[in-house]
Amino acid sequence: MSAGIILKEVLDDEHKTFALSDLCKRVLYRKSTCSRCVNICPQNAISLNPGPNINDDCTDCGLCQVVCPTEVFQNELSSDRNLLSKVEGIYKNDRVQCSGDRKLLFFHCHRAEKQDRNSLFLHCLGRITTNIILGAALLGFDKIILTKGNCSQCHYHRGEKLIKNALTTSQVFLESKGITLFEIKIEEKEKCNEAVLSRRDLFSMLSDKIKNSTASFVHRTETTIREKMNNTIGSKGKKRHLPQIKLLKMILRQNSFENKMVIKYKSELPFGKIKVDEKECSACGACISLCPTGAITKKMENDLLSLYVNASLCNNCTLCKEACPKNAIDFETNIDITDILEDKKEMIARIKLVSCTICGEKIAKEKSTRCSTCQKRYGLPD
Repeated sequence: MSAGIILKEVLDDEHKTFALSDLCKRVLYRKSTCSRCVNICPQNAISLNPGPNINDDCTDCGLCQVVCPTEVFQNELSSDRNLLSKVEGIYKNDRVQCSGDRKLLFFHCHRAEKQDRNSLFLHCLGRITTNIILGAALLGFDKIILTKGNCSQCHYHRGEKLIKNALTTSQVFLESKGITLFEIKIEEKEKCNEAVLSRRDLFSMLSDKIKNSTASFVHRTETTIREKMNNTIGSKGKKRHLPQIKLLKMILRQNSFENKMVIKYKSELPFGKIKVDEKECSACGACISLCPTGAITKKMENDLLSLYVNASLCNNCTLCKEACPKNAIDFETNIDITDILEDKKEMIARIKLVSCTICGEKIAKEKSTRCSTCQKRYGLPD
């Protein structure tokens, strides 16, 4: 039996990825057909009923963390913040490999040959996000080398698309900042099947495992990871700053991206800015009640309903658009970065209201004289 297999048998323990089900689109909106986590999971470890459950086949690869738009899946030991702290440790401790005067950062997947002794291991390179790339570039690295195995032969192959999304988004930010010499290179170097762990690698892996286990234990004696995440994200109905997008905005703010860029909206972006067609809006409030971050709010003034959006809270989950019964919600084509970084509300619609002739509920004046509930209850036409 190889040292790698022995190590796995000795050190494997319960997976550390958990799900905050109250943030799941399928829990918030029962008509949602979102299944990104199930589709990306290489181990078929996630089931939806309606929210996510994780079984013991989970390997903590982190792909579900990357693909979920509402950040349902959390794992403190493999969070973006944790990964960036490791990147910073390599940079500050003078462990950086250089090519000429260029500083290199290496990542490798489980099928790839390790190209540098300080190369950071990920089950799949799809776990790399815009946060990691931007953080490395702004820290001072000149080039990231991603070493992968043969993706077509790997059960993590679905993660390959996630790498491309992260690279595309990162490039937009870096170019807007004038960082044009930063390079990201992907190399395919399949690990030899006969490769075994050296004595040094064995003890290095043991050391990392012990550190992670100790950190996890100490953390659990104070409060559970789940409790900490719930406290960070907030309770239902209040503003929720999701960890990954919060970290991205912190990186952008600290490096003076304000007033420097307008981004074209894409479905892959971790943020967006909604717009509402006032003529079509029925003032039903579905968008407000379903928004997982509290980005959409309202204000009633006599017979007027004002809708507001705080774009800094929007995580582009598209739930409001999917749930709108009148298809009155869409996303702005161009997004000013200041809208994303500044924590402020902006009025996006102002709708005249009348009272339902049956129950008295306030509804949009142009739509009907009866609310949708009464129409369904009594079988009335629109």
